[in-house]
Amino acid sequence: MTQDPRTYIVTGGGGGIGGATVLRLLRTGANVLAVDISSRRMNEVKTRAADLPGRMEMVKADITAPEGADGAIAYALEQFGDLHGVANVAGGMPDYVGTDMDRPLETIDIDYFRKMFALNVDSAFLMCKAAVVHFKQKQYGKIVNVASLAAFANRPELGNVAYNPAKKAVIGLSETLSVLLGKDGIRANTIAPGLVMSDKASGTLDDGFKARHLAQVPLGRLATPEELAEGIAFFLEPQSDGVTGETMRVAAGFR
Repeated sequence: MTQDPRTYIVTGGGGGIGGATVLRLLRTGANVLAVDISSRRMNEVKTRAADLPGRMEMVKADITAPEGADGAIAYALEQFGDLHGVANVAGGMPDYVGTDMDRPLETIDIDYFRKMFALNVDSAFLMCKAAVVHFKQKQYGKIVNVASLAAFANRPELGNVAYNPAKKAVIGLSETLSVLLGKDGIRANTIAPGLVMSDKASGTLDDGFKARHLAQVPLGRLATPEELAEGIAFFLEPQSDGVTGETMRVAAGFR
């Protein structure tokens, strides 16, 4: 007997890691709703997904606002009739220009600090809150939040005084949800990437930065968006049903 395909939401679904995750899940025949602030980026992913067996839908939404997150969950249920997991990949540094690493404290104002938390923490919190209503009814659900090695704040040139605590809060969100929601069959885990050379990073980080970073990476290379997508998919798919409250570093050995 053939089972119905699983259904997932991927936020930041037009980005490097998010787009790779959408494609990875579609290859298994899953239904995937990509959520992003940019229709252009999502359309580029959809073009790459044209020959894959899964079904991809898209919604443009600002998920740092409750109505954006609620609307994304409602749209997924309307389109697919079910939801098995949410990957909260959306995040990063607002208005990133390549000079944000290790910014002096005195150059960071409260608006930048709050915007950092909105982009990384509010978005994940709101998507989790909206999805859990359906997951509790189903008594099953998978949440994957994407943090960063910057959450551990033990290396230079990984983040800054706003980004690092925001990503630490993402880990705390997953760990807390794993305890609160476990009895409802809901798992919450975290992926922590190191430096990933997205198009944005490639265009803003100089060769010296890349060389300094690579010199500290045990594998001598960076993890790719596709490798990050494999980690996210592991936490979404049934093989990880016995795992919750964990953080997986996917960073070529960099800690």
